[in-house]
Amino acid sequence: MTSKYFRLLLPVVLATLISACGGGAASNESGTSANVGTSALAEQIKALEASGQLPKLDRSSDIRGPDNDNNGIRDDIDAWIAAQPISDEQKKAARQAARVRQAELLVDLSNKSELDRLGELSMASIVCLGDAFTPERQLGRDLSSKIVAITANTKQRAKQYLAYNRAVSGSSGRLPDGNTCEP
Repeated sequence: MTSKYFRLLLPVVLATLISACGGGAASNESGTSANVGTSALAEQIKALEASGQLPKLDRSSDIRGPDNDNNGIRDDIDAWIAAQPISDEQKKAARQAARVRQAELLVDLSNKSELDRLGELSMASIVCLGDAFTPERQLGRDLSSKIVAITANTKQRAKQYLAYNRAVSGSSGRLPDGNTCEP
């Protein structure tokens, strides 16, 4: 992954990691527990999920998460993509990107050839998303960032995503030419 894309994705991942960490009870200046605020925030999140303003995401401790149809995409992310107001071609490109993001969480970080292969797949998915949204390529990049954020939506997943990025840090590649979308 190029450093340009890493710089774009790092704030999203760090924000996800920080928000996913939660933690124990803390006290404020008056000595009351901060869990009251955490509880209210959890209720607000549930209300936003129920209204459809936030996606309903799997928050299990399992890094893989549920993928009942075995298409390489967590079921909650697949459902979120299906609900987006975008074309079928754009949804197909988003699914390609989601499959790569999921694979990045599950890869053996000591397997250099697999890390290189995922780097190539990642670049192909980024180009595909951009092409699917032409001439508004930035919309594809924005969607890619959202997919990263919702894929790394728990503390365990965010840590694994950061570990993956450490493992590929310093690697280089180039954007592929031609149609990079999966058939």
